[in-house]
Amino acid sequence: MYRLMILTSFVLGLLSAALVLKRQNVKASIIGLSVILEMTFTFYMALIVTVILSGAKSCGLNSTGGVLGLILGVIIFGLITPQYKKDFWIAYTLSLPLMYGVGKIGCSFAGCCAGICYDGIFHIATDKGNLFPVQITEVVIFILLYIFSMIIYYKDMYDPFVASVIYAVAKILLDFLRDTHEGRIISTNQIMCLTIVIILIVYIIVRKRHESKS
Repeated sequence: MYRLMILTSFVLGLLSAALVLKRQNVKASIIGLSVILEMTFTFYMALIVTVILSGAKSCGLNSTGGVLGLILGVIIFGLITPQYKKDFWIAYTLSLPLMYGVGKIGCSFAGCCAGICYDGIFHIATDKGNLFPVQITEVVIFILLYIFSMIIYYKDMYDPFVASVIYAVAKILLDFLRDTHEGRIISTNQIMCLTIVIILIVYIIVRKRHESKS
């Protein structure tokens, strides 16, 4: 079930992006090539980040690495076809919370990414004690973020860079509820997400200053 849901997250995310690109009147051939590129970079970075963080001791898919791969794909394809650069940013950032949310359904079935010790409502009973239902919480929050983002998009108010900051901040906050965060001030995933947030905020500020001068 884990592999099936991870595959489903890829398919749904890329399909969502392709439909948005079609709505933006991007050529079908360009859409197809961008989907192939994004699938390759997302999978590769998700895999390589896991290998790096584990010191080559494990092999799996890291969600933050997948996001970095998707962003890298957008940047590269935006350079190849600059006339569609804005469309790529909108389409693929829109798909991010959908891919992450569906992927976390797989994590809940696999039992990975356990939550912190928690005895409150909706806790999960395990052989390690009662835990916070972090996977299900992530699923709900990111699917809701996807729905909200699509509503904003259809109202022509969607800003991919502001939205990406929100997604990254949500990921940072939710990481505090994981068992891997216990005993740590900040996790590796949080550091990566925080770096993304800082870069995006700097870009947004510079962009606004440039727009105000023009």
